[in-house]
Amino acid sequence: MRLKSVLIAVAGAGLALGGCTTAPQENNLAGDFLSGRFAERRNSIDDAAAAYAKAREHAPQEVPILRDAFFYHLAGGDIDAAANYAREIIAIGKDADDGLASLTLAAQAIKAGRYKPARAILVGNVSSPLLKSVAFLADVWIEEGISGPSGALDRIASPGSDVFTGFNALHKGLLYEATGEMDKARGAFEASAFGVGDPIGRDALGAFLERAGETEDARQYYALLGAEPGPMRREAEMGLARLEKGRASKEYLNTTPAEGAAYAFYAFAGAVIQQAAGERARAEEAGFRVGDPRYNYPLALARIALYLNPDLAEARRLIGTILNIYEEYDAASEVLAAIPPSSPHFEQARIEMAGMLLVQDKAKEAIRILKDALRRDVDSDGQELHWSLANIYANEGDHEEAVKALNAIIASVEKASDETPPEKAAWRFYVSRGASLIELGRWDDAEKDLQRAVEIAPEEPAALNYLGYSWAERGVNLDEAFKLIEKAVELEPDSGAIIDSLGWAHYQRGEYEKAAPYLEQAAALEPSDPTITDHLGDVYWRLGRKIEAGYQWRRSLELEPNEKLEKQLHEKLERGLPEVESAAPEKQ
Repeated sequence: MRLKSVLIAVAGAGLALGGCTTAPQENNLAGDFLSGRFAERRNSIDDAAAAYAKAREHAPQEVPILRDAFFYHLAGGDIDAAANYAREIIAIGKDADDGLASLTLAAQAIKAGRYKPARAILVGNVSSPLLKSVAFLADVWIEEGISGPSGALDRIASPGSDVFTGFNALHKGLLYEATGEMDKARGAFEASAFGVGDPIGRDALGAFLERAGETEDARQYYALLGAEPGPMRREAEMGLARLEKGRASKEYLNTTPAEGAAYAFYAFAGAVIQQAAGERARAEEAGFRVGDPRYNYPLALARIALYLNPDLAEARRLIGTILNIYEEYDAASEVLAAIPPSSPHFEQARIEMAGMLLVQDKAKEAIRILKDALRRDVDSDGQELHWSLANIYANEGDHEEAVKALNAIIASVEKASDETPPEKAAWRFYVSRGASLIELGRWDDAEKDLQRAVEIAPEEPAALNYLGYSWAERGVNLDEAFKLIEKAVELEPDSGAIIDSLGWAHYQRGEYEKAAPYLEQAAALEPSDPTITDHLGDVYWRLGRKIEAGYQWRRSLELEPNEKLEKQLHEKLERGLPEVESAAPEKQ
């Protein structure tokens, strides 16, 4: 039965009554096929794989269902089951395979050390430029398995047409180091690290510099990486610690064909998702409706990478991120939980796991995850973990605990600044602590933190805005507050929060006519922000537009404000705003 007849059977199923004679097999096939399609739309990868597997049993001759069963088992990480489907696809003939089935079987052969069969699978069976580029690098490592690194270098020198070579530098570096050609290796690693942005290339350069005895260059390189939050900063910490101990990294040394091929699959998976996410963002900016995100193809490539190298934390992060986007939180956490504390990605993986728990209103479990990570990651200062923990405490209204968590970070920042200025990214820790101190009624301490944030990052719009807004909110230092907020607006002209601050500063001066356009613009940019909506109501009241003010205050209540603002809104709706005798006075 052809796929078209399946859909006809589905359409006619609703007409059948008690005496229906439709074949049970057709009903099962239709149901399973539509279940697969429904699971696809929900981004439920495992459910789609299971549904298409059942549909395949009912219609073994249907190539589209076979390909769906293969693809979703692959995207779900069941490589062995996907390989079984891949063999069926290849047996049907070239037209049934878009190259992914061949690459899956080749990966299985590479992992088993069967290099010549792996090459035979790839020859002539991959045509799309993307998969052809992956297949080329896989074949380079097949050659390494057959004839060693010199043969692989000869192979990588002849990529042929329709092959993207942007990731080749990493592989050249690995192979040159294996042949002892250290100058060429360094050049290749540098090209990889500073080229198209492959994160593995950035890691590999640092490890190479350590092994090559280029200690000072390694220190400078890690200082550069350390300026970036996240895994790069953690990698820098770990690299500097190794240099202090005189223990050079062994990462990316003596790379096996399976590991080399895994790097290739991962690099292209990352490139595809970046391109897809970028196109999606541009479509949204242009006003198009884009629907739910779907990153199944990079997910499938990342699954092969992890299959080839189960220790490849970058692939785990990518898989976990996609599953998180799909709201498959349990599956995402299972993948990320396998990243060990020895990995630069451990910290961020735990933060992502905590974030998923927060989405599910499981703040206590999220806090437990982060505290456990701090306990296990003994060699790190835990800045990102402490900061994430502080943000959770602040969101839960426990500002005392938030301040404690931030104290730990800021103590390490200030200790380090005795020798060198703090990293510019440190401004966020001071702003966060300042925000919690304000909630605790400790304005003098909060003001010092906010001023320190601006001192560290004088071009950071959020830091400028927070201090400026805090002064404007209290009616103090209004001239300086205006300067800070206006600079923040110049740096980030489309920020509703910053434009709200500028409007509120005018409001505090009693300049209601000037304040209104800014507050209206801010409310348009941030329609779901209860504080901005409240401010708009306030300025309408002062302008005598009391019906509109009431509307905005009621709308602010609908946006789930915090307890303090909710109380103020009820009071405003009952009594309005008190009369003012003059523009906001300067007060300390």
